[in-house]
Amino acid sequence: MDSYRIKVVETLKKIFKDKSYSNIVISNDIRNIDLRHQALYRKSVLGVVEHLMFIDWIINQMSNTKTKKMETDVLVVLRLAVYQMFFLDNSYENMVVSESVQYIKDKGNIRASKFVNGVLRNILRQKKELLEKMEHLPREEYLSVKYSYPAELIKRWQLQFGKNKIEEVLSANNAEAPLEIRVNNMKISRDELLKIFNEKGIIAERCKYAHKGIRILNPIETDKTEEYKKGLFSIQSESSMLAGQILNPAEDSLVIDMCAAPGGKSLNASEIMNNTGKILSRDIYPGKLSLIEKEKQRLGLNNIKAEAYDATVTDETLIEKADFIIADVPCSGLGIIRRKPEIKYNRTEAEIKEILNIQLKILENAAKYLKRGGMMVYSTCTTNKEENLDIVMEFLKHNKGFALEDFSDKINDFPDAKKGYIEIYPHVHGMDGFFIAKIKRL
Repeated sequence: MDSYRIKVVETLKKIFKDKSYSNIVISNDIRNIDLRHQALYRKSVLGVVEHLMFIDWIINQMSNTKTKKMETDVLVVLRLAVYQMFFLDNSYENMVVSESVQYIKDKGNIRASKFVNGVLRNILRQKKELLEKMEHLPREEYLSVKYSYPAELIKRWQLQFGKNKIEEVLSANNAEAPLEIRVNNMKISRDELLKIFNEKGIIAERCKYAHKGIRILNPIETDKTEEYKKGLFSIQSESSMLAGQILNPAEDSLVIDMCAAPGGKSLNASEIMNNTGKILSRDIYPGKLSLIEKEKQRLGLNNIKAEAYDATVTDETLIEKADFIIADVPCSGLGIIRRKPEIKYNRTEAEIKEILNIQLKILENAAKYLKRGGMMVYSTCTTNKEENLDIVMEFLKHNKGFALEDFSDKINDFPDAKKGYIEIYPHVHGMDGFFIAKIKRL
C-alpha cells in the first residue's frame, strides 16, 4: 500500500477508535505526508468520514460479518477502499483491492486478508447493482444512505429548508470546504498579497463578502510560506471573518471576546483596531489560550490579553465597561460539517436543546458588560434557527434596552443585514453555515 494510503488508514483509526476530531488529527498527521500527496490525503480522510453511512451500507450488502462486528484494521481498510471505488476518479480499482489486501497481510492476518479480498471483489463486480438497489430504498432511507446523514438531521433540515431543497442542502454540506485566509491589513493590503501569491504560482482570488479575505484555489502548506511566518495572513473561514467586519470595533476601545479560542475573531478585531485599545480574550479552556498567545506574537499584536474564564459566570468587575463585545457562543456546529464531517453523526436533539441555555446565558452576561451605545455581535457556526435568531429574539424580549442594529453598509447581498442579522448557508452562499447578529445597547 502506498505510504500516503497507510497514513490515511492510521489517521482514520484514530478518528474512529479514539473518537478524535478529524481536523485535529489531520493537522498533526499531515506533517508526515509528502507535499505531492497532502491534498489527496486530506480529501481521502475527510471523504471517508463524510460518506461513512454510504460506505458502511455498501460493505454490509456484501458481507455476512457486519461493520459493527469487524476488527478495526479490517473495517478501516474496507472503508477507505470503498470510498476510493465510489468517490475518487481514476482510483485504479484493482490496485485499490490489491493494496488493501496487502495491508492486512502485512499485519500478519492472512485469514482477514482473504475476507477483505472477497468483500472488495464482490463490491467491484456489483457496483452498478448496488447503486440501483440504493436508489430503490424508501425516500428517507435513500437520502440518509446516499448523503450519509442521520434521519433525525434530515428531518430537521426538511422542516427548515423544505423537501424540495433537501438534496441541495445535503450535497452542499458534503462539498469540499475551500482554504480561506485573512489578510493582516496592518502589514499588507489584500491586493499586494494577491500579487505576491500570483508571482509564486499560488492561485488565489478575493473572497466575495469578507473585505480582508482571500480564497486559495490550489493547495499550499500555508504555515511554511514566508508570508505566513512574517504574519501577513492567518487561516480563517470567510464566514468567521465577517463577525469582525460587521462589529467593526473602533480604535482605542475595549473589546471583550467571550469565547475566544482559538482566537481568530480576537486577532481580526486587533488588526481592525490597528493594535490599539485592549482586547480581553477569554475562554473556559486554559489549554487553548496558548494558541492565541502564539498567533498574536506571529502577527505582531500586543493589545490582546488572553485569560481563562467561564463565560456563563457573570464577572462583576466588567459591568458596563466594554465598547464592543464578541459573543461567538458554543453551538451544534451544523454549519461547518464540510470541515468537521463527524459533527453530523454526533449531534442529538437532546444535546442541541441543552446548549440553548448556555448560549442565552452567555449572551445575557455579554449584555451586562456593554456600555450604553456599545455594540456586540452574537454569532454561531450553525444553521439551526433555534440557536440563532430564536436566541436573539428571546434575549431582546426580556432586555428592552437593546436592539438589533442595521449593518447593511458592511456587507452586500444580504437583505436581512438591514434588520441586524444574517444567515449564511453553504447551499446558498458557498460559505460555512453561520449566523451573525449585531446588537446595540440603547
